[in-house]
Amino acid sequence: MGSVRETNEDAVLEAGNLFAVADGMGGHQAGEVASSLALSVIGQYVEDNLGLIGGDALVEKAISAANAAVHRKASSSAKYREMGTTVTLLYREGDTAYIGHIGDSRAYLYRGGSLKRLTEDHSLVQLLVSEGEISEEEARSHPQRNIITRALGLEPQVEVDVVSVKIEPGDVYLLATDGLTGMVADLDIERVLESEQVPGEAARRLVENALAAGGSDNVSIVLVSIKGSDTVVPARDVRLEAASDGGAAPGMEKRGKRRRVVAWTVAVVIALAILGAGLAVTYYYYNNTYFVGAKGGRVTLFKGFPFWDLASVEKQTDIQVKFLPDALKRRVEDKLEPESLAEAKKTLANLEDEAERNSVLVPDVEGGKFPEARDKLDAAGLTVELQLVSRPGIEENTVIKQDPVPGTRVGRGSQVRLEVVMAGPPAKEV
Repeated sequence: MGSVRETNEDAVLEAGNLFAVADGMGGHQAGEVASSLALSVIGQYVEDNLGLIGGDALVEKAISAANAAVHRKASSSAKYREMGTTVTLLYREGDTAYIGHIGDSRAYLYRGGSLKRLTEDHSLVQLLVSEGEISEEEARSHPQRNIITRALGLEPQVEVDVVSVKIEPGDVYLLATDGLTGMVADLDIERVLESEQVPGEAARRLVENALAAGGSDNVSIVLVSIKGSDTVVPARDVRLEAASDGGAAPGMEKRGKRRRVVAWTVAVVIALAILGAGLAVTYYYYNNTYFVGAKGGRVTLFKGFPFWDLASVEKQTDIQVKFLPDALKRRVEDKLEPESLAEAKKTLANLEDEAERNSVLVPDVEGGKFPEARDKLDAAGLTVELQLVSRPGIEENTVIKQDPVPGTRVGRGSQVRLEVVMAGPPAKEV
């Protein structure tokens, strides 16, 4: 984060040939939820559709899927109502880099000593710059510089900008949130990339420059440096190791024409205002945030964030999800909103009440007469499945067996099968 913000609403992603940054917005914790959820959905969508959808369409559809997920989450609770996020991503397929973009985070290409911006901000000040009313320098200090005209999650559908770039060895791609670009001019970014050949050092220099300029926002940077060798560029999801000696990556089959390699060196830097503060804040919230979901068919209390795989089971209750009303069941299966431990315990109590109202314990009717058993089950909200059987020596109309057994909790309207002694010869099952 920067030196002003108390929470880090940025998120970054590096997964094989996919890289992204996101800058969330929307109030306490909502920005963190939006940016992290968006990148999680994008990463999963790309993984699920590798080889099925071409690069530009894959990028557009992945971002659209993330938009739908964030919008759905924003509509689920008042605390998330205004949340959204920027997203800028790079996905490599073969020798092409596809850039997807919404909001005012940016993607740049540094090639041959020159820096080129690949995205256009969806912001009010960018409109003013485009119309010639203000300069780029004035835009960084404009009082309305934080107003963006397009973001992910604010509407059910969103228009995604997608551009493609033919990759060349030596290219350096920079993805950054406005914590960098709002503080450091493009020319100064270019100078850093020119003077620092190691991506990690370049990223640190850029972060330091942003903080030195005021650090009014979170600063997140992804640098992707491409180096050349004679290895074939794969068309699908083959992850390449950085090859500085010009040799082929092990285990890769050469197909068709030999082409110069694209090997990726990635530097991901999230700047923190005070060393360790960001991790401390995240750790604090992780250990003081809970949510209710489902595990093994039972309502379960988790510690952590619902959008993280690191969430741990705090308590698995005896509340069966199947006994909740359908709408509430779907919400629990999709994970409820994060909350404090005290609030989560209240949520569990409410869910237990709902499950009890929507279910019933099967009464004991064995040994009684069928009319009374039927009335007892009917009063409990259960229906009867009758099976007539012949049992010599047992008085007719006696219930000799029931299924489910007494004390079993079942949903209201469930059937209870009764075996009832008939008079005379056996009859067919009813």
